[in-house]
Amino acid sequence: MTGAAEHGTDTRTRLLDAAMRLFTERGFAKVTVRDITAAAGANLAAVSYHFRDKAGLYEEVLALGLRSAQEMNAEVMLPREGHSPEERMRHYVRQYLPRIIRTDGRGGIYQLLKHEMSDPTPIARTYVRQAIMPRIEFLIEIVREMLGGTASDARVQRCVMSIQAQCLYFLPDPFKNLVAGDWQPGTSDQIREMADHIADFSLAGIRALGEARRGPRVRPR
Repeated sequence: MTGAAEHGTDTRTRLLDAAMRLFTERGFAKVTVRDITAAAGANLAAVSYHFRDKAGLYEEVLALGLRSAQEMNAEVMLPREGHSPEERMRHYVRQYLPRIIRTDGRGGIYQLLKHEMSDPTPIARTYVRQAIMPRIEFLIEIVREMLGGTASDARVQRCVMSIQAQCLYFLPDPFKNLVAGDWQPGTSDQIREMADHIADFSLAGIRALGEARRGPRVRPR
């Protein structure tokens, strides 16, 4: 394919689709421009024309993931007004967990981020700031409200990381599935049951920490 056809939107879309698939499978460092153009049925110059270089193409792939993550954030985070911390926590886990387990259109970004975790690129910082930190800050607000305003930052952060870790455990991982076995929820009902367990477990733990920090209650005689 040459000429004007290489400059069309169809070529750009094919390059993005191929790059998303290959970057997701292998990570940024292990994919070449030639790999992408071969998979997209385009010539090497098309990447330069549409995206500047491989880094520019990768940035665009992450931007697609960022938009998807921001849409998800709007769905998983209830506003503080009119909702208790417990309600916001439970809604968060119930909405967030299925999006991690299901390998739907959004699932690819989680696999891509697994590569970023082991071999971060400079672009990862932007994704973390704009997509992940809003969820962390949302959970920080919930935990701090439950523990009380005088709770230490370290205590709040540990609680938030515990909540996230329980959810992130269910990211698709063939090796982990050998260990998890029947623990890995598959049906919608099983996912909902696991989400409720994570919420119940987390809420009970946070309440217990809050009560311990406030000290024992004095019963009236």
